[in-house]
Amino acid sequence: MNFHIDMDAGAVISGWLIPDNPADVPEFRIKIPDRKEISFSANVLRSDLRDLGIHATGLAGFHIDEQYIVDLADQTELTIFEVQSGLPIYRRFNPQKHIEQKLLLMDVGAFPQIAMLRRLMVNFTQSYPVVERLSLETIGALLSLSYARSVFIAGQPNWMRHGALARERGFLTAALLRDPFEELAERLLFLANVAKLPTINTTNGAIARYFDLLPFVRAIDFSDEKSVLTSFRGLSSERRRLLRSPMTSIFGSTPDEELQRRNVAVALDNLAQIDIVGTRDQFGQFVSMLDEYLGISILAECELATIDGTAELTEILRGIGLVADLLDEDVALYSFACEAVEAAFASMSDATFGK
Repeated sequence: MNFHIDMDAGAVISGWLIPDNPADVPEFRIKIPDRKEISFSANVLRSDLRDLGIHATGLAGFHIDEQYIVDLADQTELTIFEVQSGLPIYRRFNPQKHIEQKLLLMDVGAFPQIAMLRRLMVNFTQSYPVVERLSLETIGALLSLSYARSVFIAGQPNWMRHGALARERGFLTAALLRDPFEELAERLLFLANVAKLPTINTTNGAIARYFDLLPFVRAIDFSDEKSVLTSFRGLSSERRRLLRSPMTSIFGSTPDEELQRRNVAVALDNLAQIDIVGTRDQFGQFVSMLDEYLGISILAECELATIDGTAELTEILRGIGLVADLLDEDVALYSFACEAVEAAFASMSDATFGK
């Protein structure tokens, strides 16, 4: 999906949207607090989009004026959604509530940090958590929101694919890294919880990507080291690829690239381009620096949440050679990154106290 807002002149809002299927006519919904939602289809024929070959008919534009909402110019809490995805494509900026800033937070963790995300989301006009559930094209569209003054994007987008665009579009970039064994432990436990659901939403990209792992996690007794070892011994090459060194994959390779040790160096070079890099072990320093960059105290006293059993499974995984081999690139990357982060924080501390 791709979209753009051409203008918001108060009494008129116009733009266009190309659905995932370019033959479809996009559907929209307008939400205003304490009012009935307004649904409508694309109502402007955009021959330019048709001629460019990005929409089959060109019926992909929209024009909202006072025929739709009599007091449109006065509505400060208006949001426009694309119906099929439920994605907000436009929301009016409120200087009393929103930070005039763009933030891309890359959190390497299977389990979203809901408390942290909620604290950040309420301070931005348009927020997009867990973006890895979306298509690469849609993520690119979100990073290209030239009309938006306040945007928060979080999750695990591929830096090789989207990092340069984020920097070009003026995003403050932040990365929160995690011990690879701990990350794998929580990923497995998260998938085990998903596998227990009576129905599984495979349209969610974040779940669909790991759908093939559900039979694998169902068969594991996570409290039994022998069961864990046996399961990893029987891991297929395709399932190994899904679990292999996710940090290095995100920061050091393209989505379709076969991971190699050289990607560790690429990932380190890319992490050096990111404005704020921290680890969960030094979460306090990370959020303090992020708040300082944003110019507002948002994450003070925020704590990380973990799935029950993560610590115990982490220690089991750490003692299995097959798992260490699976995470080889991430173990190296995390070690180098931790040294750099600790040195940076120490340097900042020395500067603060005049040492």
